Amino acid sequence: MNFYGRAHEQWVIQQRLNRARHEKSNWILLHGPKGCGKTALVERVTDTARQSGFDVVDGPAVRHKRLLLASSFAAGSTGFQAFSGSAGHVVAPGPDLLDEVLGAELPGRRQASDRPVLIALDDAVWDDPDIVAALRGLHAAPSARRVLWLLSGIGGPAPHALFQHPDAISLALGPLRRRDALRMAADRIGGPPDASVERLITASGGHPALLAAVLDELVTCAGNRARVGAAGGTPKALPPHVTATLLNADPRLSGPTLNLLRAVAARQLPPRMSELLHLPDDRAVTTLGSVREATEAGVLVLDGDRLRFRHPLLQQAGGLLQHEQSTEDGECDLLSPAERAITQLVAAGMTNRQIASRVNLSPHTVNFHLRKIFKKLGVSSRVELVGTRLHLLRHAFDADITPPTHESRPAHAG
Repeated sequence: MNFYGRAHEQWVIQQRLNRARHEKSNWILLHGPKGCGKTALVERVTDTARQSGFDVVDGPAVRHKRLLLASSFAAGSTGFQAFSGSAGHVVAPGPDLLDEVLGAELPGRRQASDRPVLIALDDAVWDDPDIVAALRGLHAAPSARRVLWLLSGIGGPAPHALFQHPDAISLALGPLRRRDALRMAADRIGGPPDASVERLITASGGHPALLAAVLDELVTCAGNRARVGAAGGTPKALPPHVTATLLNADPRLSGPTLNLLRAVAARQLPPRMSELLHLPDDRAVTTLGSVREATEAGVLVLDGDRLRFRHPLLQQAGGLLQHEQSTEDGECDLLSPAERAITQLVAAGMTNRQIASRVNLSPHTVNFHLRKIFKKLGVSSRVELVGTRLHLLRHAFDADITPPTHESRPAHAG
């Protein structure tokens, strides 16, 4: 799958890999909102590190708590701190504690102490006490190996002592640059985007996962025709489901925030913040939390005292969500054509890879659509989707299901 943008971040991380290979240990904290490409970047870095001769420990941070705890204990950043003047004293753990755990994590490399190590831990929860303790002590945790720590998580970690260390850096992933967003669009639609697709790019704010979902929805709604939305043809109105995807596929927006956006879109005049501040306490907390979430995602902006949609297409999407909520046709109308097709294929017993081959999307994109379907229908698994909700969707399905092809195609194929 193609990788878009992040040239600066990749260059910085490459310098840190070189430093760990030839000089000494150092640390990177990678953070940003949901769907901004952290996991894809971490995977790219781990591939580069392996090719460069690093031993690699990678995966979700929760599966490597031993490493985090070992680093905090080895550095003495956790445990009882004696009162000043107390007769007691603290015995420091052995200096090889972290190396012992590394040996267990890398059973085939126990004797290769000359090889540098990349510890790349994704999905870090920055306020997890174990991660907080590790961040306090990483710079002081002794190891015979040269280690590059790469911790990645949503949002930004609170200030820690690690930030003050010269060997530690923080990298924040923001929106894609416009040229990178245009390249993503060109790959997916089969040519340079026309004016309508450029408006979608602007409305998405350069958010990688959201833009990918919107473009895939556009291609799917157009029947997978090559060069849909490409410049040079006659610009066409965007299908409503594509516009609605700008909100209902945004991984940063929770259910209560989507409800807020529906309400804002339904009003003739944008609401005033002063109105929201005077709501009863229980409603005010929830509503203001949703306002914060929507403004951080760039969906709503404050115009003086009023809350407005940042882009006209986002307001249209809010109106479409309102229409979907009030439709009388049942829960199937909450799903886009692409989501209904995927749900049908799930009901036929196909795997994500088979579904991806059938609808000409990547397995990753199919999984993304399934998460949206689960969220919309209030289910948590494929079994629950088929067993408890399928009867509400059958009238929207075409009974003809042909077997999946065996051809594997990239997400941007037409």
